Parts: sequence; C-alpha cells; structure tokens
Amino acid sequence: MMTALPHLLCRVEGVADRFALTFDDGPSPRNTPRLLEVLARLGARATFFQLGRNVRRHPELSRRVVEDGHEVGLHDDHHLPPALLPLGLFRREFRAADLAVRAATGTAAHFYRPPFGLLTPAQAARVRRWGYEPVLGDVYPRDPDRPGVERIVARTRAGLRAGSILILHDASGWGDLDRGQTIAAVERIVREQSLRGLRAVSVGELVAAAGRGAEAATPAAAPPAPPDDRGPRETSVGPG
Repeated sequence: MMTALPHLLCRVEGVADRFALTFDDGPSPRNTPRLLEVLARLGARATFFQLGRNVRRHPELSRRVVEDGHEVGLHDDHHLPPALLPLGLFRREFRAADLAVRAATGTAAHFYRPPFGLLTPAQAARVRRWGYEPVLGDVYPRDPDRPGVERIVARTRAGLRAGSILILHDASGWGDLDRGQTIAAVERIVREQSLRGLRAVSVGELVAAAGRGAEAATPAAAPPAPPDDRGPRETSVGPG
C-alpha cells in the first residue's frame, strides 16, 4: 500500500470491476516483448510509463506497445527526481520524453508518472496546465528489489482492490535489468484478480470507466503541438 497524495492520481473511485496495470522505465528489449506476450495471452491491457531515452533507443518497442492495444505514458527523459529539479530542467526532461513518444508512436500521451513518485503540488498543477494528468498509484509491491515472485504477488494481493493503480516495472532507470520476477508475478496477479471479478486495464480505461473523461482512454489521432523550449502555454490557474 501507498500513502494517498492529493495532488496525484493514486486510484479511481466509482469503479467496481477493474484496476489499472502499469509499468515504469521501459521500453526494454530484454523484458517488454516478454511482458507483452503475457498480457496478450491474458487479454489484459496496461499503461507503460516510458523514459524518453529508452523510447529513442527502441522506438519499435513503443510502437508495438500501442499496436498491441496498450497505452504509453510519460516518465521523463533520464529518470531524475522532478521535485529536486529547477523548472527549466524539469520542463526539458518532460518535453524530451513527450517528443520521443510522439515520434515513436504517432500518438500523444495523456498521463505522466514522475520518477521516484516525487512531484510537488506546484509541479502537478503545472503538468495539468500542460494538458497531462500526473499519476502515481496506490499499490506498489516494490518489484524492482526483486524480492521473489511470491512476495510481489502477496504484497499486491494485500492492497489491490477495484479502482487501484498497480505500480510495476518492465525496466529500470539504471539499465536494462532483468524483470523476470515481475513478469512471472503479473501472470499470477492478473489471473487471481480475474477470479475476484477485476480486469486489468490501462489508466485511461480506468478513468473513463468512472466517467472522468472518456477521451483519456483514446490517444489523440492528431497530437497537439508539444511544449516549446519556453514551456507550454500557461494560464493563471494554480500555483506557478
């Protein structure tokens, strides 16, 4: 379980039959194709919060994620902690990831997950002004520690319920580490939750199911122009 943060989307209320399955730090040539095969076999969908630098290295994997019916979100460019960055660097990290995803997939992301989960309320307000929803989650079984498949599954089981956003990883901010435990755990988690009547979906689908903006479930066919070097156009709404 995780502490709810009011300035980030951590779970979606009013949904009875699904949860969001999410993965950070990819795409990974070592792990992402294996994970996509598992998800296809299970009929599950997910949101992949990808690092811009990895998207540029493996654009074909980002395209495959979208072609397989999943959603791509932003996870900055180099996995730096946003809350510790000056505005200019934060904006450049965000924009670089945004441009990488657009170039690789031809679609615009709608959701952003800050590396390390570190985002100030003012930064969250800014991200929303840029047109993206900042997302964290409410269930994090700490799969990057590679504690074993059974522990990942048990930690997930203890906290996951309808409307949850589950945080997992198909790569790493520090290199292309093996995520075999996570992939094995995903198969068990999705099957277990299905027996409870909960389907694994993307964040966009979860949000749309609660009636909080169905447009978020479908990437824009013609993405709007990304922020320029001076940043996106901003209004006076929210903190600066």
